[in-house]
Amino acid sequence: MQRSKILSAAKAARQIENGVLKMRKSLLALTIAILLLILCLTAYYAWISPNQNEGTIAVTDALGRTVKIKTPINRVIITGKSAWPIITVAYMFPNAKNVLYGLSPSINVPLFQRIDPNITSKTVSTELSVEEIAKAKPDVVILKSTMKELGDQLEGLGISVVYVDFENLESYLRDMKVLGKIFMNETRGEELAKYYNDTYNFIISKTKTLADAERKKVLFLYYSTKGIVSFNVPGSDWLQTFMIKAARGYPLSEELSGTGWNTVNFEQIASWNPDIIFLVTYSNSPTSSNVKMQLLENATWSSISAIQNKTVYAVPDDCGVGALGSWDCPGSRWILGLQWMAKKIHPELF
Repeated sequence: MQRSKILSAAKAARQIENGVLKMRKSLLALTIAILLLILCLTAYYAWISPNQNEGTIAVTDALGRTVKIKTPINRVIITGKSAWPIITVAYMFPNAKNVLYGLSPSINVPLFQRIDPNITSKTVSTELSVEEIAKAKPDVVILKSTMKELGDQLEGLGISVVYVDFENLESYLRDMKVLGKIFMNETRGEELAKYYNDTYNFIISKTKTLADAERKKVLFLYYSTKGIVSFNVPGSDWLQTFMIKAARGYPLSEELSGTGWNTVNFEQIASWNPDIIFLVTYSNSPTSSNVKMQLLENATWSSISAIQNKTVYAVPDDCGVGALGSWDCPGSRWILGLQWMAKKIHPELF
C-alpha cells in the first residue's frame, strides 16, 4: 500500500514536470514569435518610411558659410575648374568610392582604378552643365571657391554647395575636416589633417635655425609648350613658393605678386642666378626630365650656378601627370613634394 502511494506520487511529479517543460517551450516559442514579428514590423516601416532616419549636418566652407546638408549623403559631385586636386583628396576617404559621381575622365588612371574599381562608370566626357548636375540629383556639390558663379546657379535650384580651396597648409587642414563630415568619417579627416600638419612641423623643426646666409636661392620653373614655348614662375602666394619657404630655401620668384604663373625670360633667370632649379612641364611631351637634360647641355645656360653644380631637379610626376600633376600641385601629394624639396635643398639635414 505504501509502495503504491509512492509510485503514484512519483508519477504525478513527472506529469507536473512534463507540464512545466511544455509550458516553458510554449513560452519560448511565443517569445521568439513576438521578436520575429517586431523585427518584421521594424523592417516594414523602415521600407515604407525611408526618410525617418534623415537628418542634417552643418559644415563651414572655404567662404565662411555654414552649409546644411541632408543626410544620409549618397551622391556627391566634385566638378568645375580645378576639380581634380579635390578629387585626389576625396579618394583618401574610404567612403568616397561609394558616393562620388560625374568625375573628370582625367582621373580614370590605374591608381584610382585600384582604389575604385567602378571609376570608369562614374566619369563623364565633358564638364557637367548646371542642368546635368541637377538631373543627377546630388546630395551635395563640392566646388573650388573660385567657382561661385556656378555654385550660385546650383543653389538657386535647391542644391547644397560646399566650397573648398586646398591651396596651402591652412586650407588643407580646414578642408580635410569638411570632407570628413561630407564622407561621414570625421575621424579620418582629423587623422589626415594631423598627418599634413605634423609633416610640415617636422620640416620646420629641422630648418628653422638656419641663418639667412644658409638659405639657397631656389627657382621653381614651369616649362610650357602651350602656344609659344615659355618659362614661367609662381607668384608669392602660390603653393610652390610656400613649399620652398617651408624647406628654408629662398624662393626667387617671391618678389612677383599673385597666385598665377608669371612668364620670365632667360635674362631674368640669369640675373637671379639660382643655386637650385626645380622643373615641371605638366606634360608627357616633353617631360620635366627631358627639359632638365636640355638645360644641362645648353651652352647659353652654362653660366648659371644650378647648371654648373648640376642641381637641377625634375619634380616627380609618377602617377599620371594628367590626373595628379607632379608633386608640387595642390593635389594630395604636395606633402610628399615638400619632403622631397627639403631633402634636395638641405641634404645635410634630411
